[in-house]
Amino acid sequence: MGPTLESRARRAFAGKVSVAVLLLLAGRAGADGPVVGWGYDGSNQATPPPSVDGSAGTASAIAGGANHSCAIQAGSGAVVCWGGGAAATPPASLDGTEGTAIALDASIQYGCAIQAGSEAVICWGEGDSGETTPPPSVDGTAGTASAIAVGHDHACAIQAGTDAVVCWGDNIAGQAAPPPSVDGTEGSASAIAAGYAYTCAIQAGSGAVLCWGANGSVPAVPPPSVDGTAGTASAIDAGSSHVCAIQAGSGSVVCWGDDFLGKATPPSSVNGTLGTATAISTGGGHGCAIQASSDAVVCWGFDRDGQATAPESVDGTAGKASAISAGDSHTLAIVMPVPEPASSLLGVVAVGALLVFARSRANGWRDCGGTRSAFGNWPCR
Repeated sequence: MGPTLESRARRAFAGKVSVAVLLLLAGRAGADGPVVGWGYDGSNQATPPPSVDGSAGTASAIAGGANHSCAIQAGSGAVVCWGGGAAATPPASLDGTEGTAIALDASIQYGCAIQAGSEAVICWGEGDSGETTPPPSVDGTAGTASAIAVGHDHACAIQAGTDAVVCWGDNIAGQAAPPPSVDGTEGSASAIAAGYAYTCAIQAGSGAVLCWGANGSVPAVPPPSVDGTAGTASAIDAGSSHVCAIQAGSGSVVCWGDDFLGKATPPSSVNGTLGTATAISTGGGHGCAIQASSDAVVCWGFDRDGQATAPESVDGTAGKASAISAGDSHTLAIVMPVPEPASSLLGVVAVGALLVFARSRANGWRDCGGTRSAFGNWPCR
């Protein structure tokens, strides 16, 4: 994790000619796209490689850690990592050599992913609390996983088939011991998020947020607006000592826990006052969301290294985002280009139709003068 004030002072945490053709051309792009990064870049963790930055490939998923970042390459499914430390080198079972991945998450010195095909959880990097050794219930031996989340020294997964939460690694604060309400005994989960020494989940069925583990600065006590009392959640993510969720129904971003430099205070553009969100991610001292109405990235909180200042390529100025991931002191996003205006596309199609007419008229090419257009150079004869 980058050497920021937050990480030094607070041990910051450290997962798309007819109308139909015009609609297809102008439609919203899918999740795949180039990865862009910003913020602390001491180990090049905010500088994605050509294999996912659009030069030689793109990505379908991203995960920002501390001194490293990872992505799943679109098309191949291979895990690509960059930055520093052992966590920046994914194993052959995930990097495309022997296998690929369908989901991943990154922490300080390690990462975990769900292998494509087997759905087994595989972890790599450094860890001395067993966090890189998933149990048989999700490693493919006795069970597999449908979702993964990694914290500081512990990790959790949702077991495929049962939807039960399974955790492993450091359990000094009870962060790796999910309660009966989500461990399959009395209930299960639809989403999971792991922080510094605590874990949160969205209970399947009820949609209520439940948290367990350390309660420093109250990250393990979700507010009534998402705990089922006055509201529930549709998405959740956990940072070092703060948590953010998207409230079901309203789409408002709700955060709680340590509010150092406003990291648990989402702005009006996504908190329901002036706008809402479709995706969220929390980092060491900041949080980010994708605004529902614009698909623009909005960030808040600690910004010493620029991690909370999204670039024009994803802030709605020159482009939008389809995915967001906040690391300790840097942020990643998958770029979703701004669609070409329908009027422009109509113009292109109209010009193309005229050129086609000119080429085909009178059984040959007639006086088109070698006109150059978006469709290429048209010879005449």
